[in-house]
Amino acid sequence: MTPPRILALDFDGVVCDGRPEYFETAWQAYVAAWPPPALTQQRPAAIAARFSALRPLIESGWEMPLMVHALLSGVGDDALKDRHAWLKAAPGLLKAVGVSAEALGRSLNKVRDDWFARDSADWLAHHRFYPGVPGQMAALLGGATEVVIVTTKAERFVRLLLTSADPRLAPVTVIGREPGKPVPKPDILRRLADRAGLGADATGLWFVEDMLETLETTAERADLAGVRLFLADWGYNMPEERARLGAAGRIRLLPLDRFAAPLASW
Repeated sequence: MTPPRILALDFDGVVCDGRPEYFETAWQAYVAAWPPPALTQQRPAAIAARFSALRPLIESGWEMPLMVHALLSGVGDDALKDRHAWLKAAPGLLKAVGVSAEALGRSLNKVRDDWFARDSADWLAHHRFYPGVPGQMAALLGGATEVVIVTTKAERFVRLLLTSADPRLAPVTVIGREPGKPVPKPDILRRLADRAGLGADATGLWFVEDMLETLETTAERADLAGVRLFLADWGYNMPEERARLGAAGRIRLLPLDRFAAPLASW
């Protein structure tokens, strides 16, 4: 198998596991933004564990403090069974107390920015990298395959995390959250393909993501028909989602041990 010209990787749930940071940031953002009487006592361990397990349902930052509220208020399992159910329940949760997704997003960003500015070492300590991933990325540097991070996280956070894992990763291209309206990942992949001259269907680009919905959206694009798509089975996804992938389907399930192996074995 010919190695790709570009290996595009999502960050959270593919390269790095930031669930401890997510919950701490989400909790503080919830306390800061939620109308009284927001719960402000010590973080319940059971809520933190449940939040971690349900992380695959969350795509945008504003959903994290809302998930804290949902768990504290006893939202039923039916509303948390998958991402579609969660997105259906979210507007009602917001409306019931008169808080907006925008307000929760601003609160979350402020908590994270303040924490990072106050104690970046502590912020870094709330993350861990998946075994073998930084090493594989470093091994590909300077070779025929360019490694690119495509993420909704701010670039400065990603760069600090990468270099904390392995200083050799400093040159990795990072396409992070941009000011204004978010750019969909399929559009970013198309830009990468155009930059590398990969042709009308973007053959030569591989994309590893942990959110099946994002991969399915990418698979629908005719201008990305040549992109090889991989679902990271170690990331923020549910067993039911992994089970949906057939052996002959375009989206392939990628185990962590195979990620760290030569690309020809994928």
